[in-house]
Amino acid sequence: MRNNSIRTGKPEGHRQVRPKRCFRAIVCAGVLLALCASTRFSPAQTTMELIRWKEFSYAKHGSQVGGTMTAIDAINRTGFIVLGDGQFAQLSSSAVHTSSPDGEEFHQGFVMYDFDDGSSILAKVDVSGQHRSKQIGSIVFLAGTKRFRGITGRGTITSWMPAKWDMYAEIEASYSVSKP
Repeated sequence: MRNNSIRTGKPEGHRQVRPKRCFRAIVCAGVLLALCASTRFSPAQTTMELIRWKEFSYAKHGSQVGGTMTAIDAINRTGFIVLGDGQFAQLSSSAVHTSSPDGEEFHQGFVMYDFDDGSSILAKVDVSGQHRSKQIGSIVFLAGTKRFRGITGRGTITSWMPAKWDMYAEIEASYSVSKP
């Protein structure tokens, strides 16, 4: 066996690690600087706002699409929302309502909210629960115009259908809009 301490002048088992540590420190600093520089472009840096409203709607048109196990209904709804600050908006939606044999209700679809100032929000909803009782689901904001241009966000829907196709809902969501 050869004794490395004679050849290098350093005790056996000693390795040169200083250049590797310096290189790692430089790479970590570079990555950190790149992350810091890119944070201003991150959508996570936009402020989220909380919005709440109450929604009242009824079926404007409905048709049974079919289904062997249960009824599948395509429903076009219309109605209005009242925001917490007293603003109103009209709503129109297209959704598919389905009920399972055990009484669970489902509805998925798209809703357009139109405000007096010409602003609009397009959202996707997905709700489920027991027939004629509280139903809970989600709302996801897909697009918007004017003051809601570039809207993103999501929230929860709590809804009740006291009569066939009449609906009352409460929505609470967080959203942000892109800055021009």
